[in-house]
Amino acid sequence: MQGKDVYENEFNRLSNLKVYRQDKPSIQSIFATYWDTFKLHFSHLLRPAIIENVEKMIRCRNLKYGYLFFECPSCDNYHLQGLSCHSRFCPSCNQTYRQHRALAIQSKLIDCPHRHFVFSIAKEMRKFFWMYRGLFDVLFQTVNEALHLSVRKTKDDIELDRRLGIVSFLHTYGRDMKTNPHIHALVAERFMDKDQNLSTLSFFPFERLRKCWQYLLLQNVSNYLRTHASREDYNAFNRLRTLLIKKYKHGFYTHGPQVNKEPSIKKMKQIADYIARYASHPAIAESRIDAFDPLSHMITWHFDPHEDDHIANGDLKLGRQTLTEHVFKFMIRLIKHMPDKGFHLIRYYGFYSNRTTKRSPSIKKLLNASSIHHLKRKINWRYLLKSTYRFDPIRCHCGSFMTLNLDDSFLPNSTKEGLISDA
Repeated sequence: MQGKDVYENEFNRLSNLKVYRQDKPSIQSIFATYWDTFKLHFSHLLRPAIIENVEKMIRCRNLKYGYLFFECPSCDNYHLQGLSCHSRFCPSCNQTYRQHRALAIQSKLIDCPHRHFVFSIAKEMRKFFWMYRGLFDVLFQTVNEALHLSVRKTKDDIELDRRLGIVSFLHTYGRDMKTNPHIHALVAERFMDKDQNLSTLSFFPFERLRKCWQYLLLQNVSNYLRTHASREDYNAFNRLRTLLIKKYKHGFYTHGPQVNKEPSIKKMKQIADYIARYASHPAIAESRIDAFDPLSHMITWHFDPHEDDHIANGDLKLGRQTLTEHVFKFMIRLIKHMPDKGFHLIRYYGFYSNRTTKRSPSIKKLLNASSIHHLKRKINWRYLLKSTYRFDPIRCHCGSFMTLNLDDSFLPNSTKEGLISDA
């Protein structure tokens, strides 16, 4: 009676009720069931950031902990919207976080070709990064140093302080959720000098870059451990350092294939989304959780090996790998990759650095101010629900749009004004 749009909105709303969805285990339900027991048995593995984020995620969207009350002005219908937890471990809330981070990256980029680099470390070094988490900061800084050292060769480069534009992101796991710290870097094929002049840089000397990356990383890690590690661990790393130099004679692995010469907003958006994706969800997507047996406490999940990405012949591929393990082991895999409070997984260097606040108006950005403003307006819970489930949560079946009633909303331990935009 109210028209096709209202009918489709109500149909999609009812179709997405939990009673009609496939009953698949979620990370929230798993942790809600086992968290108290897990804390008792594995307290030695829990950092403050892990406890805070997991417990916030468990309470996410639970009406017991707060909600916004929307009421229809034309009938007696209403909608309760549970408050988001803003946890870095929550698959639901981090969709909004991901959109914000991706847009922040895109708004920084200038209108020029970019390279997507991957910087890996030797697997023999990985254990030191988990013993001393400050080494993740060293990893970021070394990528910046290695890129600039490998391309700045002339005297003019140094005198004019020519710098690259670099967006770096730390990724601590592989598809199999094993510990594998590495850096993704989005690098502009341009130099910018101290006078804000741009010059083209399309060639990256990969042999030099690999060796610079290896030399600087081993040196910087050794310097860090000399100050922060025990004498035993420091000596163990230096012995390993000598072996790694002999084993990896061509340097550590770096990968940065050239993309299309002409910059593409769509291409850059895809790369920014890819980089931001890993900052916005746990180490596994919920779609990869296949089954959970509450009687045996066993969980089944799968992953597609990276090795298959580069194999054209299907007969030679390893194929999808499926693992079944105890729920506690699965939880340990997830929580160890959670960053500490205040730790930034995405960082900007060179002329993309936040310290470089002044920009010449002649430098064209990939996105203009009006496009950024338009995209920011779409990053809210209502738009994300519409884009994902194809229904507007505050559109009433009578055709009207519900309005927020703060007096009947339940906002514990918070000011009402501070939570309107966050919900």
